[in-house]
Amino acid sequence: MIFAEIKPQIEQLSPGEMIKALAYLKHLLRASTVGNQQDLARRHAEIEAGRKVSLGEAKQRLGNP
Repeated sequence: MIFAEIKPQIEQLSPGEMIKALAYLKHLLRASTVGNQQDLARRHAEIEAGRKVSLGEAKQRLGNP
């Protein structure tokens, strides 16, 4: 499939659906990079080793009370 084939369908999407499509495409691009795969593998290993964050700590890091 080439872009010219799906472009008309993209143009018919609502703004909300376009945002979802954009987020999905960005996800695919990031997921396919070696650097991102290595980072995810490192973070997964940290979690498996017991380095976890509580919900309260996560909210603090994100600036949410």
